[in-house]
Amino acid sequence: MQTQDKSQPSDHGSFSYKIADKSSKNTDGKEIFYSEILISGKLEFLTGFELEKNFCDIIEVKSDRLVVNLKEVTFINSLGLNFLLNEYEKCRKNNIKFYISNAGDYVMKVFTITRLDSIFKLLNDSAACAID
Repeated sequence: MQTQDKSQPSDHGSFSYKIADKSSKNTDGKEIFYSEILISGKLEFLTGFELEKNFCDIIEVKSDRLVVNLKEVTFINSLGLNFLLNEYEKCRKNNIKFYISNAGDYVMKVFTITRLDSIFKLLNDSAACAID
């Protein structure tokens, strides 16, 4: 699978994120476009107009797929989970497929305990959204 990356970084206290427009080939060789938000650090609070504006803007991208990459998330609490659920709902209302990729052991344990693992489509790699 090939991936193209055009990213926009941002920093918000205990976590940072990078928004990237990417593409990957599906099993038929067709290029599938998607947007990825790579979050790093502790996803424990979300404040600030700029942050809300950026995540809302990503929902309005050209592609019909959004991947939230949690590879570098070291902690998540109920506010972080609420953020993910809100993004999931925004995507669903706009017919955008929502995925979470690269969740580490700690985050997966939180998803399992809260039963969010049955709601979110979880991927081992962001590019795998092209196969769905």
